[in-house]
Amino acid sequence: MIATASFLAAAALVLLLAPLVLTAGRWQVRHPRTALTLWFSALFTGIGLAGASATTALMCAVGGVSVASRGEGLMLTVVGWLSLGVLAAVIAFVSASAEPLADSWREAVGRFAPVAVSREKSDGVTLVWFDSDQPVACAVPSRDPEIFLSTALKDLLSEPQLRAVIEHERAHLRQHHGWAVRIAEINALCVPRRFPAGRALKRATLLLIELIADDAAARHAGAVHLANALATMGRTTADPGLELRADRLTLRRWKTPKKRRTAALARA
Repeated sequence: MIATASFLAAAALVLLLAPLVLTAGRWQVRHPRTALTLWFSALFTGIGLAGASATTALMCAVGGVSVASRGEGLMLTVVGWLSLGVLAAVIAFVSASAEPLADSWREAVGRFAPVAVSREKSDGVTLVWFDSDQPVACAVPSRDPEIFLSTALKDLLSEPQLRAVIEHERAHLRQHHGWAVRIAEINALCVPRRFPAGRALKRATLLLIELIADDAAARHAGAVHLANALATMGRTTADPGLELRADRLTLRRWKTPKKRRTAALARA
């Protein structure tokens, strides 16, 4: 009984304290990968503790553990089977929620695919160009990963800027950010709205994966090109978030890639 209560109390502490600790300060913007790792570590730690609580309660209920009184034995039995019922309900809910979330990717493909004007292979990814007057770039994870790009984006950006945007979307695919978003969305659906942890994880995930992809694209295609692309798209779409991301890239100090340093030394 003590172990069950201890595991449950620890899970509740993680649920309540993780959002407070992980949203304090501005370090997450400077170290988005570390922040995302800590968020998901807290999530899986909380799930593990809750599962341990349910498991110990169920083992006590069916294992004939000696108790001090009949009332305590009855409580252990009720808690154990109730935990099993809650676990089954959560599994069923997650299974039912996962399919609509997967359908959202298919809907995105369904909107863009009919207006596709060309397709081309690029380093294991299919670039799908579609006709639109809005600058759009969207990575769609699947067995054959695709990056959907609008013709307006091609008209708006220079070649280096466009390459940087493609590298940003490629980073989403390479680092499986789609799974992180799906887990965060399911968690937000499972956690009661009175607790901020579910919504906080979802908000943090959506922001941090963009910053992580920005950093990866900046290293591959150049921070200045990605910053200029984000600033241009932000002004065109009136999205201040894009301009803030551009400012972040501009203010950060970047190491010169080894290949670029070697080329500079060769020219010298």
